Amino acid sequence: MKKLTVTGSIIGILACMVGVYFYLGYDSGMKFNLKKNDPVTAKEAQTKIEKGFEAPVSSKVSEEYEKMTEEELIQEVHDMTHQKVKADKKWGASEITGDKVQKIYEVIQSKDFKKSKNKKMLLDILEPWTRKDFSNAVSAHNKIWSYQKGNIGKATRLLTPQEELEYIMEEFR
Repeated sequence: MKKLTVTGSIIGILACMVGVYFYLGYDSGMKFNLKKNDPVTAKEAQTKIEKGFEAPVSSKVSEEYEKMTEEELIQEVHDMTHQKVKADKKWGASEITGDKVQKIYEVIQSKDFKKSKNKKMLLDILEPWTRKDFSNAVSAHNKIWSYQKGNIGKATRLLTPQEELEYIMEEFR
C-alpha cells in the first residue's frame, strides 16, 4: 500500500510540475515565452519564426536525412510545408529550420533518385527556402500532395505569421 501511495505522489508532483511549466510558458532558445492564445503582432510573430529558423539541427538528425529513401525525403518536405500553409487536414509535421533546409537540400543534391523528376521537384521547392523564401509553400505542398494522390487537405493559402506561430507552438513546443 505504501508503494502505491509513494508512486501516486511522485506522479502527482510530476504532473503538477509539467502543468506549471506549460502554464508559465515554454522558454527555449527561440524565446517562446508565451501562453497559447497570447496576442502577438505580425511583426512579433515573424521575429519568433525567424529565430526558430536559426535553431541548429543535431548531427544525429542530419545523419537520418542521409539514410532517408526518396519517398521519405518527399514526405519530410511535405510535412515541412504544413508549417507554412492553410489546409483543411494535415497529417504529419516537421519543423522548418535553416540547418534542416540546407541539410536536406544537400542530401537531395547528392542522392541518386529513381525518378529524376522527383529530385528536381524537391530541389525546386527547397532552393528558395535556403534563402528564407517560402512564397512557394502552397504550390510546393500541392505538388507533393498531388504526387501522393491526395484528395483531402489541399493547401489554399500561406498562413499568416500569427497562424504559423500558433502552429509551431501546438506542434513543436
